[in-house]
Amino acid sequence: MREDRLLERIARWEGGEERRNLASADLMIESIVRHLQRILNTRQGSVPIDPMFGVPDFTNIASAYTSTLNAQIERDIRGLVDRYEPRLKNVTLKMLEERPDALSLSFELTGSVMIDDRLVPVRMATSIGSQGRIRISR
Repeated sequence: MREDRLLERIARWEGGEERRNLASADLMIESIVRHLQRILNTRQGSVPIDPMFGVPDFTNIASAYTSTLNAQIERDIRGLVDRYEPRLKNVTLKMLEERPDALSLSFELTGSVMIDDRLVPVRMATSIGSQGRIRISR
């Protein structure tokens, strides 16, 4: 059950939920995606205990896209993942040229997780919508 974060295990235990029949890699990646969603959709400065937790406001950045801004977004997101999601190792973030619409940005987040003493590769699609909301999918 170490593939879930402590608060996820407590919430499942309090709710009387049984462990799901997924492989530990699937459980861990599912937990990582949920945690990254929380981290990347929290505005920096809104968490009193850690003012660096969360991302700067990305609203309206897609329309003002520049390569410098792209590099800054990549650094910000990668730094947050490195700092707040230690289960994900060797993280890379790459902007995708194809954009679902003119007001969004898409990235590919890759890395690996340690499962049973071996590194398992992980790839996630990350997009920033026109309202600044970040979505992550496997």
